[in-house]
Amino acid sequence: MPLQRPGRLRLHPAWRAMQPRLGVGLGLGLDLTFLLWILSLAQQALVTASQKLDETDPVVTTVYGKLRGVKKELNNEILGPVIQFLGVPYAAPPTGERRFQPPEPPISWPEVRNATQFGPVCPQTIVEGRLPDVMLPVWFTNNLEIVSSYVQDQSEDCLFLNIYVPTEDGLLFNDSHPSPSIELELGVLS
Repeated sequence: MPLQRPGRLRLHPAWRAMQPRLGVGLGLGLDLTFLLWILSLAQQALVTASQKLDETDPVVTTVYGKLRGVKKELNNEILGPVIQFLGVPYAAPPTGERRFQPPEPPISWPEVRNATQFGPVCPQTIVEGRLPDVMLPVWFTNNLEIVSSYVQDQSEDCLFLNIYVPTEDGLLFNDSHPSPSIELELGVLS
């Protein structure tokens, strides 16, 4: 048997003939799996580029470091836009030596921390990709599929806050009403 590179399977010629290829008539012989991988990589790059934050996004200074939030328009006639600070740690990760211990203050961060995505949630039971709808309020169970999507990212490191600061363009944050500071009992924001 001829030597093969480690980690590389050699297909029998009959199986190689059935492997999906693109551009065979053009002499390219591109493997479909490789092409799909390239397309998914390009899609991920586009998603990342569309999530880039600009310098106008709000940045607040906390006791532990700076947080960058994002202004979110609400599709509501009554409620104005809010500034979201998502996934803000309020305690050190309760893992390892800290498991089953009282919470400790969060670890500070030197750079501006992006607070634009939800943090992981604490481990919970999911049945067939869904939360069980037993003993949950109606408003919650009516949107169970949406809520279930938020609990897919689970971790024991789950002590995060999602902070929503109401704003009204030109009403709350103007010269006569400077930007308020948010003080939580734990001193997360100041």
